[in-house]
Amino acid sequence: MKMISSLRGGLLLTSACAVLAACSGSGSVENTGNTGSVTINPGNGGGGGQTTADGAVDFTTQLCPDGTTEGTRTVGGVDITACIIPAGTLLTDTTLEAGNAYALDGTVFVGNSTFSAATGIAPGTQVTLNIEPGVIVFGLNGEDALVVSPGSQINAVGSPSQPIIFTSAADLIDADQDGTDLSAMEAASDGVSGGSSTARGQWGGIVINGLAPINDCEDGTVDPVVSPELCVKDGEGGSGLYGGSNPADNSGTLQFVRVQYAGFLFSTDDELNGIAFQGVGNMTTVDNIQVHNNADDGVEFFGGTVNATHVVVTGAGDDSIDWTDGWQGNIQYALVVQTPGDANRGFEGDNRGNDNAIRPQSMPNIANFTLTTDFGNNVPGPDANGDGPDDGAKLREGTGGFLANGIIVGFQGQGIDFDVPGDFTPANPAEVDPRPTLDSIFLADNNGGAFDSAGRTLAAMNIVEAAGSTLNGVFSGSAEQAVAAADLSGLAGIDNVDYIGAFSDSETAISNSWLAGWTLVSNAIPDAANAACPTGTTLSSNPVPAGRSEARVCTLPTVVSADTRLVGGNLYELDGSVFVGTDAGPDASSPFGGAVQVALTIDPGVTLYGLNGEDALIVTRGSQLFSNGTEGAPVVMTSLADLNGTATATTRGQWGGVVINGRAPINDCEVGTVDPVANPEQCEKDGEGGSGLFGGNEPTDNSGRLTYTQVRYAGFLFSTDDELNGIAFQGVGSDTEVDYIQVHNNSDDGVEFFGGTVNAKHVVITGAGDDSIDWTDGWTGNIQYAIVVQTEGDANRGFEGDNRGNDNAIEPQSNPWIRNFTLTTNFGGSVPGPDANGDGPDDGMKLREGTAGQMSNGVVVGFDGEGLDFDAPADFTPTYPVETGPRPTVLSTYLANNGDDGDGNVDLGDSETIFNADSENVAEDVANPLVADSDGTSATLILQAPNALAITPVNTDRPSAPGFFDTVDYIGAIRDDADNWYVGWTFSL
Repeated sequence: MKMISSLRGGLLLTSACAVLAACSGSGSVENTGNTGSVTINPGNGGGGGQTTADGAVDFTTQLCPDGTTEGTRTVGGVDITACIIPAGTLLTDTTLEAGNAYALDGTVFVGNSTFSAATGIAPGTQVTLNIEPGVIVFGLNGEDALVVSPGSQINAVGSPSQPIIFTSAADLIDADQDGTDLSAMEAASDGVSGGSSTARGQWGGIVINGLAPINDCEDGTVDPVVSPELCVKDGEGGSGLYGGSNPADNSGTLQFVRVQYAGFLFSTDDELNGIAFQGVGNMTTVDNIQVHNNADDGVEFFGGTVNATHVVVTGAGDDSIDWTDGWQGNIQYALVVQTPGDANRGFEGDNRGNDNAIRPQSMPNIANFTLTTDFGNNVPGPDANGDGPDDGAKLREGTGGFLANGIIVGFQGQGIDFDVPGDFTPANPAEVDPRPTLDSIFLADNNGGAFDSAGRTLAAMNIVEAAGSTLNGVFSGSAEQAVAAADLSGLAGIDNVDYIGAFSDSETAISNSWLAGWTLVSNAIPDAANAACPTGTTLSSNPVPAGRSEARVCTLPTVVSADTRLVGGNLYELDGSVFVGTDAGPDASSPFGGAVQVALTIDPGVTLYGLNGEDALIVTRGSQLFSNGTEGAPVVMTSLADLNGTATATTRGQWGGVVINGRAPINDCEVGTVDPVANPEQCEKDGEGGSGLFGGNEPTDNSGRLTYTQVRYAGFLFSTDDELNGIAFQGVGSDTEVDYIQVHNNSDDGVEFFGGTVNAKHVVITGAGDDSIDWTDGWTGNIQYAIVVQTEGDANRGFEGDNRGNDNAIEPQSNPWIRNFTLTTNFGGSVPGPDANGDGPDDGMKLREGTAGQMSNGVVVGFDGEGLDFDAPADFTPTYPVETGPRPTVLSTYLANNGDDGDGNVDLGDSETIFNADSENVAEDVANPLVADSDGTSATLILQAPNALAITPVNTDRPSAPGFFDTVDYIGAIRDDADNWYVGWTFSL
């Protein structure tokens, strides 16, 4: 390991100025040289970086390469361990290897150069910075930037599945999860930074300086045409000199690269772009790049001749694609998605502001572009408040160029705004007096009109000013596709295609477009609302049920054998049970040969349904399910009857449900001679409903993620003893994320945990035909915030906890901690209470012999049976340590209006013993103490004062799951009327 220690300790300014001969830019790039842990403000829009996890993430999986050193920095309260690239100048070829993330600890220059007033810029130490696919590079501070010096190169070559991402430290702090740290790639791909989807300016960005001609010379006496080698300029943010006489200069390759949350503001007139191409030559390769949420422009071309293909700019704070200083390159296939902001534009083209006639003149060719806007609803159009993006394309006086095959939709200003110089003569030949030329451009839904008056004087062919757009997300519809494409055959380096816009007519959704895999989509790019059936599914002959907005029904295969993404705009049906992957076995270190391990991803708002009773979605060991609902667009898994409108308040068991099989330890082995503690890799069990084997030796197994997901009307009955749960967590590991889930009207249990270590937050179970939350087989996970609303039925309970029925002492022992829960009942109205007919829900909590665990901060109201029923084994001893003891503990829990606690006792015998062991537990004979939320539900769920204030909540951390539980000042699942975590995304509350 080698560290460039000579550049530490604040030497950046002196070394950079020495090799560049001038540091006249107004931006500061100083470095403190501090190598210890530092606390860093996460930046503009950061959101504070709050976390309830352990406050640390490690993004190193191997030794840091030469030129970097492993270190830890504190950002937003999270310690980030990564390979640190010190501020200063890289003087040797360096490779950033995959497997680590890399922190820019100050501005980093790749190579150096010298300047002479007689000869111009001369490369000094020429260095190549290589970056491998999948690498994450992040800036620790606002001023941190990566600057490639003239003569040196950057070769950042990612791939569609492993893009290279440049981002901020604040973007990575949400990798710190409750027991399940995300990778740097996952944290950088969620569309939020520091908790905000609108964060910008959190670090500097990328600057590439080249030796190609420009027209804006620092020395005003230099003629940039006669002496291009002497025409040099100092870049923004103190990024150094650029410009020269070599149009074929080569600064390396950017391919499948994303730059996020950059654009640090040094001063009003000095702000970095996401990527600044400063005098960059045309032998440089730029293909598949995205800049997201930059505070200033997305990409800007300061002169030079560099070309680019497949350019995406999303959420730019100023202009998305900007050019000036005589840029003469090409772009083909460009997508711009602007969001609300002041005076930002899709394109802003200039030559040189103070000399419109200066040469070389800005003369780009830009073909196949889509410029649009997004205000959160996938529908482009001017913002109703008038503060949307300004012009689609702002072409200032002096710039030339050719814009063809374009779509410009939804801007607050004009579609195209052209500033006419005083000497404009539209009849002049293009090469003599060049002005922009337009061909085959579609304009619609721009509030200021298609053109300003000057724009109408431009040489233009086949311009369509439509009454409205048919864009589907960012993909062209019938109106756009009716526009004939321009003939591009005479343009070198440009494909002569037969369509307008950034995407061909066959590209109808992100999943089948050139955007797939490498771009940041969440909070960035609106997908098509009516996407075709994605790869891995087939078009069903079944019609879309009446009243639904989806375009078609897509059928999932019996076995999902490749990574598959279910995009919005379609319904998805299970025609038979669907297995995600094939079983890879119980041993994480030695998966079965030939096993298919895949990921099924479900986009926000997607609905999936079972056609028949036995249909279930089953995730096998080694595979993953990512159900990525959001608060406004939950994922819904339901029955056909629900979609047809024939489901009722008592409908249940119409399809199978969801089963997730993992490799975490269980205690119920198919082979009775196996010791589940000594040989967990041999302890596996066959799940109900033919759902396959589960269990194994990996407590931190990761089966994916369930967020904002509903499962309705499931629980098919195969036989008296074989009935599926709404969601069965079977040997699921703790690296699986479960947050905001609901199971409604399941015929059997709502959710059941069969062993494993998985945790869950924000769980809602309504109308379960049996128990709402059930556990057995040695489950040792945790839950915080659980709402249970039971309805009529026999022997159904809020909680039913077990260890193993035929061996109460077997280990690993069921030992969950469940905190902040509200268990209640509803008989068609909003008032819980014992059913007058005696056939209402049985017990609030049924804790069977053998289970341990801690139930705390609970509210149990309105059950026909007991609020708490504990089956004590013969050897029960109520005095034991909480974490290691073999029996359950009930702490800070309130019970009222349950059938068997009218005398103030929870129950006779053992239940009373464990309940009364904590002085904060309260059981009383009162009328319904719960009230409904004022703006979201009819169910009474909120414990009202004084009951809510009379009990001190438990806030102790669990040693085996540090950081999982949030600190609270209340009992129950809901704090008060303002606590609406369950409102909006849930069903039938």
